[in-house]
Amino acid sequence: MIELESRIADFIAARLPAATAVAVDELARIHGGSSQETFRFRARWRVDGVDEDRRLILRRAPESGLVDAERDVEFVVYAALAGRGVPVPQVHWIELDPRWLDRPFFIMDLVPGKPGHYYHGADPYDGQDAVVGRNFWRHLGVLAAQEHRALGLESLRNGLADGGYWQRELAHWEAALDAGEAVIEPIVRGALRWLRRNPPPEPAKPAIVHGDYRAGNFLFLPDGSISAVLDWEMCHVGDPLEDVAWAINPMWTMERHLPLDEVLAIWEAASGLVLDRKALDWWRMFAAVKACGIWTTAEASFENGTSREMIIALTGLRASHASRKEILDRMAALGAMG
Repeated sequence: MIELESRIADFIAARLPAATAVAVDELARIHGGSSQETFRFRARWRVDGVDEDRRLILRRAPESGLVDAERDVEFVVYAALAGRGVPVPQVHWIELDPRWLDRPFFIMDLVPGKPGHYYHGADPYDGQDAVVGRNFWRHLGVLAAQEHRALGLESLRNGLADGGYWQRELAHWEAALDAGEAVIEPIVRGALRWLRRNPPPEPAKPAIVHGDYRAGNFLFLPDGSISAVLDWEMCHVGDPLEDVAWAINPMWTMERHLPLDEVLAIWEAASGLVLDRKALDWWRMFAAVKACGIWTTAEASFENGTSREMIIALTGLRASHASRKEILDRMAALGAMG
């Protein structure tokens, strides 16, 4: 850690040529993420006789992860959404040149708050589950109301498209399955066929889709407010119902904190959109297929040796079965046939 602290200090000094006495300490790994390495640290420097003391976060690309993403996506989205009603950390620097820290990284503010431990415990939000839930859905609605072109986010996946969002996303995750599956999964392939045969309507407007908007990917404060929405590596442009369906997936659902009708009404009020329940059913099936694509990537990366992180292996083992069961449950509910 001492060597890494020194290298971070060298980078900050290079980015702040007017600063003197640049020092980095208290570096600590924040475990639990599987798509980026995350470290917290303290940085100090002096500019024009004024001492600065910052608590910061370093997000560095891993050697491999659950998803392959452009490493500047998260930084670009944080910068674009600043002050737009969706709480995100303030970002400072991004570096894609591996000479500094071996892999691409960016640095942002450390935001106060903590994630909810949604996998265990009946009270993951310290008695504020209803307040947290309302804020969670309101922020997602505000995100859906944003115009990605006005924010300069045409570089996101599908950012220049004028439609066909469901086809593009389905093709994206089918390609992930094709690349990672050691054995073809008939349940998943049946769901793919159903999704193609029963397409949803085009969205009323394209939206900035977080891509992994769920419990565990935000920080909350004691009063139930959400201080930051995190983990935007899979952000793209598409149908806003993709995020709604992902958020109520049984793996991490926020639905248990408030009735579904209430949360969808909150989302509609904040987004200014009318939610099509039949289209949401399509996106819920899609969410299960997308999850299988992610878990397949995890399994493949561990099996071929590009990753030795146990969280990658265990996530693939634990979640793949649950997602295939979700596909079967969705098929039964919809009367779907492969």
